[in-house]
Amino acid sequence: GELRELDSPFLSSVLKMTISARVHESAVVPAPVSTVWKKIRAMDFKWWSLVAATSCESSVDQVGSIHVISYKDGSKWTVKLSELSDTDTFLTYELVSSEEPLQVTSAIHTIRLRRITADNTTLVEWTSDYSADVTSAVTEDSRHKKLEAFADLSKSVKA
Repeated sequence: GELRELDSPFLSSVLKMTISARVHESAVVPAPVSTVWKKIRAMDFKWWSLVAATSCESSVDQVGSIHVISYKDGSKWTVKLSELSDTDTFLTYELVSSEEPLQVTSAIHTIRLRRITADNTTLVEWTSDYSADVTSAVTEDSRHKKLEAFADLSKSVKA
């Protein structure tokens, strides 16, 4: 077994296509899972200061439903709810389109809640899986926006 460098252009391009990026952030929200789940499950993001408005063409909790998220910076995303579980308190949505060009081909986001039994608070985990063409600027922006969102969510359950 001798190790050789990968100098094949084909193999190099295959490796670039299959490698993707994941951004995972988590925070404790000072409220029971049931309270936090009501806010997340609605998919209206009213608790998040970056979101101006949302709309849905059908029932908000129907898997396959299309949601339009309008952000305060003027950007607008269309996303599809692809998974929702009241039992496991998580939802997954994927980016379908955006009015402005994005620096990534695909993005799938999952928000999962877990009960912290010691004090009846909630661990919120937000994971975003991006296609291999994602830039570090996009992943860093995603990381910071998630942390801001957690702070906003915590404020909204105290109000």
